[in-house]
Amino acid sequence: MSTFSPNESAQWFASLPKLALSANAVLRDPHGRVALVRNTYRDGWSLPGGVVDDNEPPAVACVRELAEELGFVAERLGPLLAVQWAQRSDGSPVQFLSLTFDAGVCQAPHTLRAQPEEIAEIGFFEPGDLPRGTRPFIARRLAAIRSAPGTVVYLEETWPPDGATPL
Repeated sequence: MSTFSPNESAQWFASLPKLALSANAVLRDPHGRVALVRNTYRDGWSLPGGVVDDNEPPAVACVRELAEELGFVAERLGPLLAVQWAQRSDGSPVQFLSLTFDAGVCQAPHTLRAQPEEIAEIGFFEPGDLPRGTRPFIARRLAAIRSAPGTVVYLEETWPPDGATPL
């Protein structure tokens, strides 16, 4: 059996496809409405969450993002609800993978506080009546989650290079 030298191993890892990983959450209020956020740096409504840091487990990233963006402390996350893979239609080498977790119910949504550097607005919306401007892949993800309760849904997306990302 042969083994890679440290240099060969580094070269092999460098040759792997580039993947941006994000973790986000479905957080509900006591009435079953879903929390969406409007970011300061892009258009549209999205689920709270963000990019997973180096060597950070996705569930840990999701809990961190909820605390950073909303001031919500998730005692523990519920099950994984969705996996969504995406690529750009222009041949960009970066792929995106987003994991959506169930963050449970926020019993006191009025106590949530938007992080002003990233979050312009927080809102709770009926899952079947999302606001105008909800990012299309978020709307499709939420619809898939609603249509398959108790399972993990898997979605694939290719989107035009308009500057938006599916994270």
